[in-house]
Amino acid sequence: MAELTSTKKKTIMMMYSLGQKTADIAAEIGCHPSTVRHNHKKLLENPDPYAKPHWPGRPRKLDERSLRHAQIGKARDGADVLAQLPEDVGASTVRRNLTKIGLHGQVRWKKPFLKPEH
Repeated sequence: MAELTSTKKKTIMMMYSLGQKTADIAAEIGCHPSTVRHNHKKLLENPDPYAKPHWPGRPRKLDERSLRHAQIGKARDGADVLAQLPEDVGASTVRRNLTKIGLHGQVRWKKPFLKPEH
C-alpha cells in the first residue's frame, strides 16, 4: 500500500462525503482503489490527516536533535556528546550513532597534565 500525502487524504474524505465511488476517487488521486478504502477506514478512526502512526517498540535513547548537535560541530568528540546526554545512555550507543552520521565515534585520549618543569 502506498503512503498518501495529507492533501490526498483530505481529498479522499471530501469525495467520500460527496458520495463518489471508490474507483472514481482512486482514478482522481492516481492510486489503487484498495489504497483509497484503507486510508478512508483509517481516517474514520482518526479524522486528522496529519496524524502520524504510533510505531511500536523501544524508544530511542538518542534523538535526532542530539545527533544534529554533534554533526554541526558543537561537540568535538564522543566524550562531549556523552557529557551532554542523560546518564542512561552508554558510550557504545553514542559511538554507534556518531558512526551513522559520519563522525568517528571515538573518545579522545586524556592528555597528561604537564607541569612547568617538564
